[in-house]
Amino acid sequence: MRSLLNNLYIKYVTPSMIRWGVIGVTTFTIDYLLFLILFDFNKSVFLSNLISVTIATSFNYYMHHKWTFKTNQHYAKSGVKYLLNLTFWWFISTTIIKALVELGVDPRFAKIAPLVFIVPINYFVLNKIVFKRKI
Repeated sequence: MRSLLNNLYIKYVTPSMIRWGVIGVTTFTIDYLLFLILFDFNKSVFLSNLISVTIATSFNYYMHHKWTFKTNQHYAKSGVKYLLNLTFWWFISTTIIKALVELGVDPRFAKIAPLVFIVPINYFVLNKIVFKRKI
């Protein structure tokens, strides 16, 4: 069993995946803390999520472009794909957060809920579509 797990790890866990995880945790921390501070101040899920996501994903894009995927794509090309991906997931996450808050879920917990859907898919979208390396 140990050998099987080791082989799976070696085959499927790449250095870029580990870097993606580090940047993801850092981005989440920035986004989550900003959201909580802003929501406490203005009580608007929409505005709080928009501002926190904008700041956190600016950091996220730059770090993924330069460090995680080390892409050689021009910023304009990967940036457009990244913004489309971001807009799609921002819409989904904001809808889920807003619905949960309206159902009485604490915003601190509602903010985390969309990650269950987004995180498993996003590495592959970023790696295979957004920051795809030229050969």
